[in-house]
Amino acid sequence: MASRREAVAPTVERVLAAAVAAGLSGEQRDNLAVAVAEALSNAAVHGNRLHPRHAVRVIVEVTPRECVVVEVADVGPGFDSTQVGDPTHPARVLMPGGRGIFLMRQLVDRVEYNEAGNRVRLTVDRRPRGSGKATA
Repeated sequence: MASRREAVAPTVERVLAAAVAAGLSGEQRDNLAVAVAEALSNAAVHGNRLHPRHAVRVIVEVTPRECVVVEVADVGPGFDSTQVGDPTHPARVLMPGGRGIFLMRQLVDRVEYNEAGNRVRLTVDRRPRGSGKATA
């Protein structure tokens, strides 16, 4: 994906089209769309700094009727995801930063960063309709 804000929505649509075979519920697809949009935006804006020569790498792995894994990587130096504070904590509620990561963690089953912090893997496991979000 090009490191441009306007490239995010069409890329999310492509990811969702690729994910159809996983058999996710409508809610799971919607949640995946929001989480992927956040990951793509973070990679383009914070990782690649919207540099036109730097692309965001997107890999979608689908196991039919089981799960979707979306990997988003940028060329930036990364960050330490363990140092991102809880944006819902009263002392941080008005502070910028960390909301997107918090949101991704609420919407998908697993969020994993590489050691450098410039690649994230989002995993959604298919569940029978009507069952809640899986707990880790």
